[in-house]
Parts: sequence; C-alpha cells; structure tokens
Amino acid sequence: MNQINRRRRQTAEPFDCLRPVIRFFGIITAVVICGVGVDVFVHGHTSGIFIILGSFLVLFFEIKWVITLFLQLLFASDGGYSDCVQCWSVCKVAGGWRLSPFYIAFGTALIMWPNNLWLSYVAGILLLFLASLRLCTLFRLSSNIKDEGLLPHCEFEKVDGFADVADDIMQEGCQSLEDEEPIDDVC
Repeated sequence: MNQINRRRRQTAEPFDCLRPVIRFFGIITAVVICGVGVDVFVHGHTSGIFIILGSFLVLFFEIKWVITLFLQLLFASDGGYSDCVQCWSVCKVAGGWRLSPFYIAFGTALIMWPNNLWLSYVAGILLLFLASLRLCTLFRLSSNIKDEGLLPHCEFEKVDGFADVADDIMQEGCQSLEDEEPIDDVC
C-alpha cells in the first residue's frame, strides 16, 4: 500500500531535473566564454570582441526565463496578455533544444580557432556539453509538455487570502508524514 502511494506522488519526469542544471551551467559557461573573449582581445586579436558578444548572447539565452517571469508578474493585472508580453512571446522560439545548433557551432569555432589560448578549448567543450544537455530536453517520457516557467501557472486573482488556501488544504485531509517511509528524490 505504501509503495503505491509513493509512486503516485512522484509525478516529475526524469529530465525535468535538467532544467535548473542547464540554467546554472549555461550561466557559468557564458562567464567562461566572456573571459576567453577578454583574454583573446587583450592578446591583440579582434576576434575577442566577437567572442565577448557571443558570450553575452549565450548569457541572454540562459537568463531569458527570468525576463519572462518578470514580465508575467509585471503584467499579471492585464490578464498576462499585454502587448509587451505578446511581443516577448516570440522569444520562446529560441529556447530549449533549439539553441543547440548555435551552441555547437560556437563551441566548434572556439575549438578550431583557439588563438593560442588553452582556455578557448575549455570554453568550446563547455558549450558542446551545454548543447548536449539542451538536446536531452527532447526526451520526454509522457505526452504532456510543460511550459518553461519558473512558477506554476496560477490564477492569483482568484485567491482571496492565505486562510482560504489553508481551509481548502485542511478539507482535503492531511496524512501524517511519520507513518510514511522517506522518499529518495533525485531532483
């Protein structure tokens, strides 16, 4: 009986854990690429400017979800569908696995033309690894595809207060956590 309850509560996909890892790893990769670009530029190569611009582009793609979250929270009073949010929704096209070809091309370029800098190889390998992590998001075990948001979608206008939410939870019934075995969550 306890095994059935355990399986029923775990609704997350195995690859849902990748999303925070990809975001964190992408920001670190962008910082390393920016360092490579600065070092290449200091050594007198003009390609360092393009590497720095590429690192800012990678950083933008990796923090785009924060901007989306901010816009959703800012325009929640408009029903979430103001002109600004609709214009920004075009950026959803450049997300998920679709960034992998750009990352592969940029990483390969850093490896092929290192400009006598060993850190260029490291940045290229980081980009290729980030692209492979992005490609892993293609694998879904179920057919429900979630939106790439940080918070669950909720109608905040319908919630009057914490007391209403707490009453709803208490009406559904609570089980004691002491009776159950601990769950080994990977994520």
